[in-house]
Amino acid sequence: MADEHHATDYHAPVLVNEVLDWLNTADKTRFVDGTAGGGGHSEAILEATAPQGRLLAIDRDPRAVEEVKDRLSEYDQRLTVVCGNYSQTPQLLRQQRWEKVDGWLVDAGVSSHQLDDAQRGFSFRNPGPLDMRMGPDAESAADFLDRVDRDEFARVLREYGEVDRARSLASNILDARRDGRLETTTDLADLVEELRGQPEWKKPSIHPATLVFQAIRIAVNRELDHLEKAVESIPRVVAVGGRAVFISFHSLEDRIVKHGFRRMADPCVCPPDLPRCGCAAEPFGRVLTTRPVRPSEKEIEENPRSRSARLRVFEVTAEGRWPN
Repeated sequence: MADEHHATDYHAPVLVNEVLDWLNTADKTRFVDGTAGGGGHSEAILEATAPQGRLLAIDRDPRAVEEVKDRLSEYDQRLTVVCGNYSQTPQLLRQQRWEKVDGWLVDAGVSSHQLDDAQRGFSFRNPGPLDMRMGPDAESAADFLDRVDRDEFARVLREYGEVDRARSLASNILDARRDGRLETTTDLADLVEELRGQPEWKKPSIHPATLVFQAIRIAVNRELDHLEKAVESIPRVVAVGGRAVFISFHSLEDRIVKHGFRRMADPCVCPPDLPRCGCAAEPFGRVLTTRPVRPSEKEIEENPRSRSARLRVFEVTAEGRWPN
């Protein structure tokens, strides 16, 4: 399978065959991979569009950029790799003197390499620094904990991690940080496990620290802000007849993608009882996936981290117009 072939030590790409099918690569030539990771999706797109297809691969992690450049050097005539955030794709296209493209892929997940490298601070399985940065454009988790106040941190835990008793947890974590008891990822995980092991806390089916780490990671990398900005910029990136394929990994991301696609398909903001549209909005295209595409049981068995992946597709069919 393509999924197996394009897996790398750096990152195992998800839904590779589905991505190629929905990007409709057969007769298209210009693509953007907004989250290059280890280059698995990029390689698959380049192979599927040979010999004419061109790809702009983007990643905010300089290490991923170097990995893709090195691993896919044989494609250097058709591949351009740049360091940046996928939310900056319109600007990056202009910098490369590219027109709008036929397909844009965004895989909003964390790369396997980032999760497995303890020094990146994404995982609590092994001790590492409180970092969690996807790239140098973000602040570290340590800096975030040093500057954030209790109310804001409680909001982050509640909204990004859907953590119960967020205010109490936020206070305990920040107190521990100020007291010098919170220096590593395992310090944070152990503290959360200790607090959530008390009777007044609900017993989660996953490790108690999982959602806390998720919430902090989303906050320091501004992941949802960048995703929302990217979805809104699809009409500036994808040409008429092209498609945007977005992969998300939890409900917060999927909600942004789903609602953003719906707004582009029907941007009118007029009251439903108004006899005619007064906002002058015009649709940009159509949503091709009524429900998210999920990995097969075989892929989940081979790559358990793919389990929560959800793929949605938007096809640009017109220039469109946002409401006045």
